[in-house]
Amino acid sequence: MQSSIPEEQIRTVAYRLWEEAGCPEGQAEEFWERARQELGVNGPTNNARAIEPAEELDARDTPDGA
Repeated sequence: MQSSIPEEQIRTVAYRLWEEAGCPEGQAEEFWERARQELGVNGPTNNARAIEPAEELDARDTPDGA
C-alpha cells in the first residue's frame, strides 16, 4: 500500500464516490476514508472536509452563513 498519494487525488476520488452515492450530506469522513482505501493509502488524515460541496463551504465563508 502507498502512503504518499497526493491529497488532491484522494479528494477527487472521494468526490466521485460522493456523487455516485447521490450526494448525501454528513458523510464526508466516510467518503474520504473509502477514497483512501480505494487508492491504497494507509495512515491517518484529517481532511474529510475537503470533499464537502462547494455551496456549503461558500455559505460558511460569509458573515451571515447564507
